[in-house]
Amino acid sequence: LEIIKFMLEQDEANVPIVQKWIDKWFWRGYRLLSIVAMMMDYMLPKKIMSWKEAWEMYFEEGGGALFKDLSRYGIRLPKYHEVAIAEKDHYSHQAWSAFYQYSHAAAFHTWLPSEAESAWFAEKYPESFNRLYKPRYDHWAKEAAEGKRFYNNGLPQLCQVCQIPTFFTEPGDPTKIMTRTVEHGGSKYHCCSDGCRDIFVGEPEKYVQAWLRVYQIFQGNCGGATVPEVLDWYHLNNSADNLDYVGSPDEAMWRDWQEQRSKTAAE
Repeated sequence: LEIIKFMLEQDEANVPIVQKWIDKWFWRGYRLLSIVAMMMDYMLPKKIMSWKEAWEMYFEEGGGALFKDLSRYGIRLPKYHEVAIAEKDHYSHQAWSAFYQYSHAAAFHTWLPSEAESAWFAEKYPESFNRLYKPRYDHWAKEAAEGKRFYNNGLPQLCQVCQIPTFFTEPGDPTKIMTRTVEHGGSKYHCCSDGCRDIFVGEPEKYVQAWLRVYQIFQGNCGGATVPEVLDWYHLNNSADNLDYVGSPDEAMWRDWQEQRSKTAAE
């Protein structure tokens, strides 16, 4: 922070340079935080706070104070910060829903929230969870109980910049998937958001080189055209490294550890 202040104090021409840097890396970091959001809300056995609460505390309050301090140099809040704030009610749920659909092709397990977890989500996300996400989970739970656990057999479109599947929704409409298309050098490139699109437009030659695994699979560069062939090429052990958590080796190890812990505590 002091280095940034020093740069701003030495030459006012540095203000737009620093602002552009802040805009870019705020959005790049924020998109990566979608993984952190779903880990906080869905993967922690002991939940301390929701992603929404953490975002409000660390960005809206803490970050707001930081940018208020920097405003005297001419620095404003990062571009699209208002989009990030609006997404806090949806971010973790949309990420988890996407990974649940594709956990046969990802290197970790997923599961549906329990009734207790759903009640916690309803409390922490009163504006969105019961209305938008619990009905989806209930439907998937019904399918799983009927022996039809849902896996998406297609491959997701990836963002050319953040390389995350385009599962985020339009600002103001959490029922519509957001995609942005950019043309460069005679080809079309897809982005997950206005933020990633702007970053691509600013440095197209950098991002056209991105190695996107889904497109590489379609081109036959990842071992074959079927999921088993691709998993073998990735060196993933099917059912041990992916699919549902319930019944997995990870669940068995967790239960063994919990039992040993209980025995030790009782001695």
